[in-house]
Amino acid sequence: MAAVLATYLLAALTVQAAGECPGAGEVERELSRLLGDESAARDVATVADAADGAVTLALADASGQPIGARTLPRARTCREQAKAVAVTLAIWEAQLHPEISLGLERLASAEPPPPPPEVAAVARAAPASTPSPRSAREMTIGVAALGDLQSSAWAPGVRLELGVGPYDGRWRARFALASVGHHTLDLPPGHVSWWRAFVQLGADVAVVRGRHWAGVLGAGVLGGVVSIAGGGFPVDRTTRSLDLGGEARARLEFQLGQEGRVRPWVGALVAMWVRRQSLDIQGQGTMTDAALPRAEPMAALGADFAW
Repeated sequence: MAAVLATYLLAALTVQAAGECPGAGEVERELSRLLGDESAARDVATVADAADGAVTLALADASGQPIGARTLPRARTCREQAKAVAVTLAIWEAQLHPEISLGLERLASAEPPPPPPEVAAVARAAPASTPSPRSAREMTIGVAALGDLQSSAWAPGVRLELGVGPYDGRWRARFALASVGHHTLDLPPGHVSWWRAFVQLGADVAVVRGRHWAGVLGAGVLGGVVSIAGGGFPVDRTTRSLDLGGEARARLEFQLGQEGRVRPWVGALVAMWVRRQSLDIQGQGTMTDAALPRAEPMAALGADFAW
């Protein structure tokens, strides 16, 4: 999809942005905090996307003569990316044009990249700002609705999750609690119904990631309880037993908002249980060959909330 070119004028400094993150309007708003209305420059700044979500920034004078260029690393949000671009432009302009008053006290929220060699050769040194601290760890809490497929029938379920991992990292440890509703298996002259609840401890990794989405694979170990009840037999019984297993899952996550703290997702998972849960029909004198399925596929739709 072709990028849309947006152009804004801040005093006499022109900002051109190919793309939407950051947009020219976002950069212009950040520049207005730093340069105010005192800029008399006739320079042109061009912002474009680079590989891996990075941003390329180039500055030229009114005649088109290049002044400097730099590649800025990918920021977590479009707002943070716009701030990094604006800080870089403000420092370049203040170095090149002494008539510009740069409000360095307003740069506390961002760390300015160093000026390119072309600018440093002709400009006076600018004081460095103090970057704001950033947490190295991120936590998430999530909830999901489950659809559990057993014996060719679906049952509803719910899942609660807690995740922790490095800020903007690809991997995350996860702890989950889940429960799925009743399934029924016909065994004439009656039927058997069962439900499961379990805990999961594992980890996820983002195998592919864009600016606002990620493809995630995960796995973990399970510990759970299964409750089995018979109905319509000469003797009806209800039993509960513990079980162990493993889980594999895949999900597609999205990030909403400027900070990306709300993350809806859709996915699928399968639980594999170690024990074979055989069904003994009391009164027939023999053990039936019937057993609960040990593979338990599920579809899931949920959302995580990060802080």
